[in-house]
Amino acid sequence: MTLFMVTSSASNDRAIIEENQAKALLTYNIAKFTVWPPESAPSDAPFTFSLSENEAMAKAFQVIEGQQVNGRTVKVSRDIKERLFVDSEVLIISKHQLQAFVIAKDELYHSPILTVTADPEIFDAGAMVLIEVVDDRLSFSVNLGRVKASGLEISGNLLRHAQEVKF
Repeated sequence: MTLFMVTSSASNDRAIIEENQAKALLTYNIAKFTVWPPESAPSDAPFTFSLSENEAMAKAFQVIEGQQVNGRTVKVSRDIKERLFVDSEVLIISKHQLQAFVIAKDELYHSPILTVTADPEIFDAGAMVLIEVVDDRLSFSVNLGRVKASGLEISGNLLRHAQEVKF
């Protein structure tokens, strides 16, 4: 007897949405365990996550909209222009933005903006956090040197769960 497995488009779409939502929630939790310098933004300003991803990723990040980080309400923005340097606390950098990141990274290095990517090449180019699926599990790596250089601090309790911490 031969068994054929047919994967429907709907189940693939659901898996992608679930993976993207998991990445959004992990990014949100990393932000909750990160300390920004007090002077980086007024306490009544929204806590902004900026991304220029595909529609599926943007939809996934809606799950965190309205939540709280450091007593501030989360706002998800898709207003990234040609340049990556934006007025936000967390910047999600997609694969197609590698060149823009390379151009903007010197400016980003001196700003309290947590840079997050799902692309290992962008992480190697200097992003602070890499979120990826490893052995069917969502994991993250942290470039701690980059985090500290920008004036941010990530909780040691969170770092214990990282796949890799670069110093």
